[in-house]
Amino acid sequence: MERPALAPPVVLAKGQVSARQFRDAFAQLPAGVSVLTTYAPEGPCGMTASAVCSLSQDPPLALAALANDSRTLARIRVHGAFGINVLRARDTAVADLFARPAPDPAHRFDGLPHEPVASVPVLCEALVWLACEVVGLYPGGDHTILTGLVRAAGRRPGVPLVWHRRRYTSPA
Repeated sequence: MERPALAPPVVLAKGQVSARQFRDAFAQLPAGVSVLTTYAPEGPCGMTASAVCSLSQDPPLALAALANDSRTLARIRVHGAFGINVLRARDTAVADLFARPAPDPAHRFDGLPHEPVASVPVLCEALVWLACEVVGLYPGGDHTILTGLVRAAGRRPGVPLVWHRRRYTSPA
């Protein structure tokens, strides 16, 4: 059986990959869609994220990358805990709700069933949720890499929401 031919490489000098080329390349990588949540003095807040993954099984650690200027990141730094809520395929409206900046982020939770678990808001309809205690914050260019010790977790049956080629989809 013959191997398919690889696309010819484009060799650029260091630092010459444009932001557009970089985004286009990673648009090909499917990613689960999650809502990161925390509490602020004004109430629950959160944001949509796709840069989320497991980091370690022992101890159980999760990782997320948030833009340095993210209001949710600022609130997580203060609160010291965050939730990862993996969305179901049917939850595109929830993903969009948390993806847009909001003047009063607590209103995003109006009419959205949620409950506190291990000091973070958990979305009751999430496919998977993790309640994490912040254990590390690391610089990552225009993002901050956030690591958390998983203190509680839960899951429900269903199919995950996936972000691929700049649109929502789900596994076959």
